Amino acid sequence: MNVTSDVQLPVGWFYSNAEESGLRHAELLRELAPGHPLFDTDVDVVAHREGTDDILCRHHADPDRLTVVHLTWRGGPEIAPRFPAIECDGTLEDFYNYERRFGIEC
Repeated sequence: MNVTSDVQLPVGWFYSNAEESGLRHAELLRELAPGHPLFDTDVDVVAHREGTDDILCRHHADPDRLTVVHLTWRGGPEIAPRFPAIECDGTLEDFYNYERRFGIEC
């Protein structure tokens, strides 16, 4: 199932407006270095988690694929390709299950 604004997000997550999405996407691109799984991958930032640096990305090539990324706000490429950290990668149901592990209501 594709994430659209009519899909309820887990508690604490909010759909990003165009400006928020653009700022977070720009930061993601600044942080990605060769070797990172999202390097050269076309994604949109569709949502963000309140009070954290977590973003929810939707893949252009597979709109049903979502990735939760924890940004570092370093302002440049990370040296270790494991950063920014990918917290969850999969379907909407995988995202819900990831959130439920922390007791988050979905």
